[in-house]
Amino acid sequence: MRPLSVLLFTVLCPAVFAQTAAPGLQAELENLHAKWFKAYDNGDGVTMDHLEMDNLVLVMPTGAVWAKTKPRGTSEPKLDPQTKHIMSNVSVRKFGDTAILTGTLVNESTREKTEEATTVIFVRNVGQWKIASAQWTDVTK
Repeated sequence: MRPLSVLLFTVLCPAVFAQTAAPGLQAELENLHAKWFKAYDNGDGVTMDHLEMDNLVLVMPTGAVWAKTKPRGTSEPKLDPQTKHIMSNVSVRKFGDTAILTGTLVNESTREKTEEATTVIFVRNVGQWKIASAQWTDVTK
């Protein structure tokens, strides 16, 4: 009987914990992601602070790790507000109050065009989704 119980637990448990996100959640998180990048390009640290956890950690394509140690506020530099950020192959999985968005991100500015695989972790905090961590990895062709 014990082996059967272990087998059932192993088969059924992942279905309980990992859930494919409803289409509405995927759209909501993609919109938050787009708003976050728009704020970044415009140097809008106040909006970024609103969308991020206070202890945000980012892993850049170079492997460098950036940890948020204080609010961005008005100290963010304005970059290229004409930059386009296009997400494709998006998948969102929800684990309770955590959601993981993965996909491919194409960034196109007047200076360059990059393609990166991305993972963004959102945490539901006081009733709203916030970005807790993100990582980008260059896509090689």
